Amino acid sequence: MSNIIQLFERMGQDAGLQNHDAQLTAIQATELTAELKQALLANDAVSLERQLNINPDIFCAMVPAEDEQPTEEAPADEQDTIRMVANG
Repeated sequence: MSNIIQLFERMGQDAGLQNHDAQLTAIQATELTAELKQALLANDAVSLERQLNINPDIFCAMVPAEDEQPTEEAPADEQDTIRMVANG
């Protein structure tokens, strides 16, 4: 599996591998199995997922934060501000 990871890393770093011909040359030069090479050349993500035994499903959940409970007494900074406004 490290060979395909190295190929993906190289493809991501090398801007010269953005066209099809360069990708074809890079894929053919690797020591990957014929099935992996074929899936890469065909851009067959499903076949790659099966061959590499990966699960592409990613789940995310967001839970809102609970509100803080109000305190009986205002903090000292707020009391000073209130006094300054009342006196000013």
